[in-house]
Amino acid sequence: MNLQALDNFFSVTQRGSSFRTEIIAGLSVFLSLAYIFIVNPAILSQSGMNISAVMFATVVASGLSTILMGFWARLPFVLAPGLEMNGFFTFVVVGTLGLTWQQGLAAVFISGLLCLLFTYIPVRQKIIDGIPNGLKVGIATCVGVFVFTIGLFLSGIVTFDKGLPSGIGDLLSSKAQTLYVGLFLTIILMRVLKVSYGFLIAIIITAFFARFMGIKPENSAQLSSDMFGAIFKLDFSFLFTTFSAVSVLVILFLIDFYGSIGKFIGLSATTNLTDKDGNVIGLQKAMGVDAVGTVGGALLGTSNIITYVESAVGIAAGGRTGLTAIVAGILMLLCLAFTPLISLVPVEATAGILCYVGYLLLPKSNDKKNLDFEIIVMILMGLITFITFGLDKAMMIGFILYAARPLWNKAEKFNTYTVGSAILLFMIVIGRYYFEG
Repeated sequence: MNLQALDNFFSVTQRGSSFRTEIIAGLSVFLSLAYIFIVNPAILSQSGMNISAVMFATVVASGLSTILMGFWARLPFVLAPGLEMNGFFTFVVVGTLGLTWQQGLAAVFISGLLCLLFTYIPVRQKIIDGIPNGLKVGIATCVGVFVFTIGLFLSGIVTFDKGLPSGIGDLLSSKAQTLYVGLFLTIILMRVLKVSYGFLIAIIITAFFARFMGIKPENSAQLSSDMFGAIFKLDFSFLFTTFSAVSVLVILFLIDFYGSIGKFIGLSATTNLTDKDGNVIGLQKAMGVDAVGTVGGALLGTSNIITYVESAVGIAAGGRTGLTAIVAGILMLLCLAFTPLISLVPVEATAGILCYVGYLLLPKSNDKKNLDFEIIVMILMGLITFITFGLDKAMMIGFILYAARPLWNKAEKFNTYTVGSAILLFMIVIGRYYFEG
């Protein structure tokens, strides 16, 4: 396949990009989420899983899913095990409810199949089509705030207790200084000098600074035969135990189902990846890949595979096609051969870049119609995202407010899918509160 054929297949020129830009974007987004290959094994290993087995599953499932996203959906989204999902898996599914990690993987597997089924019925697409434009703005705001908060969390500027922001940390710590350096470099390179590959340069320089400050990953996996210890280790016996155990399956499914919807909308809101009606181009294929990733990840030995908000780093670097995802996916797979090198990019080195990207994701709307209501909902959803560090709770509030809007605005009509989504999201939040509480 020659370059012109590749250009036509991925719509590189049509989307205002170039091969060089796509490669740089893919490398940038890979570096921004390379920490997951350290963090995910560390978290899931606390459920009793072998850390090297989780490392293998994380790398292979993430890499193959991301490459599939690039080839099939042709979108610049990257996939990996979600931090909100592996924590729920380890500390609730296994730690609180007492399921084995093998039973937990079975629950993840079924939740992925359910997401795939509802993607192609196609109930999922109808839900997205029914989301009002103002609510899409609110969801985009949530994603931006979420990315920004991740940066503050990684730097220790905001402290967390039991998964929730609890206060202000040390503003002069080495981690905080690393954020300041990364943010300063990113602003200078991207806003002042307008360097197209500024994110990449910022991440590399910040990584060296972090190492100079003594910041290193706490632990990492090793190359060994243990890497294959979690493959096909699913145990479906939990389906015949307690109602609570089966309910976990529903919670995993609903979090994955609505979480990906919010991220696809939020990541695409300020790009040319949407049509004239604001719908993401190739969305159904992207949602299908997201679900297939979860199914494959469970078979290999990891929790739910999700579309990562760090995709915003590649998008902000100019990535607009599946080539960005393919480059990132290939680099992920190469991590198996260069596992020790992952530690050269400490997770804290991405904090400043993530804060800047979170700012970029905040929508800039010039729509004056119903602006007061939209602004109120947008601000409220953003605050809830920060306070709870959860997209599901913010989306619940947004859907409820828009579902109830016809009660005081007679010009509006009730939307069945918006009302149904509000109810389901309410059930997600209550369910998570019940299990986590």
